[in-house]
Amino acid sequence: MNIYKVLPDLKKKRQMHLWHTALRSQWSAEDLDWKKPHRITSRKFKDELARVLTPVLMGEQAALYSVSGLIPILGHRSEVESQFYLTTWAVDEARHTELFARFYHRLDREPLAIRRFPAGYLFQSRIVSKDPAEWLSGVLVSEVLALLVMEEFKRLDIDPVLSDISNGILDDEARHLGFNHIYLEDRFSQLFDQDPEEAERYQGHLLDRLAYVVEGVPPIFEALKTELDAIGVRRDEVLEKLAKETRRRLLRSVEAGRRVAGRQAAASRLAEAETLGA
Repeated sequence: MNIYKVLPDLKKKRQMHLWHTALRSQWSAEDLDWKKPHRITSRKFKDELARVLTPVLMGEQAALYSVSGLIPILGHRSEVESQFYLTTWAVDEARHTELFARFYHRLDREPLAIRRFPAGYLFQSRIVSKDPAEWLSGVLVSEVLALLVMEEFKRLDIDPVLSDISNGILDDEARHLGFNHIYLEDRFSQLFDQDPEEAERYQGHLLDRLAYVVEGVPPIFEALKTELDAIGVRRDEVLEKLAKETRRRLLRSVEAGRRVAGRQAAASRLAEAETLGA
């Protein structure tokens, strides 16, 4: 048995606030009305939607596994506040997996097998990392993609239950993206404070990693091109937004960390000057 920290500091107030928000925001698949009338009657449309939902369900399962794997890693690093929050993130991904598994039963269909859809598996493999910041820069792509796809499902309003699922997941994804920003901001504020050159190098590394993960998305859309068009998903618009939004969010976190480090350095210099002048 490993005891990582007997008495955690719990000083990271923003992460603790997000942890408490996540606890209060939990919901269940049982909260949805699964008996709402079916709006999809075409067998062909059901087949197409089932194929489109394959990377969605695959992504939820992959996120559940990777989040769960990072919880003990954060414990070993004594990042207990982050560890707390990731427990709720894992619950969110488990809920999303259940929701889409049950929606497949509603459709009376099954997702594509991995051998018929390698692009989805290969995309998820790009995200995996045991370094929390590396993982967050990669999972940023899948989280923003989930956000954009859920917004598309809401806009299309294909099925009342799918719309309800999308509404709930959008709230969850907003919290995940909030944690992503806070954690990376904190990480970069430390890096810029300790070694600005290393911070710049690491920024470049994460941007390269982000681009690498984004490159895995177009093959998914290409493999499902016919089905996405049939359903009405705006493929090109989603891909364009994904590339821009993920880069914008990562750079925003980096710059926020740089500003925090700058303020801390200025405060330190002021305190030193006051001490010398006393």
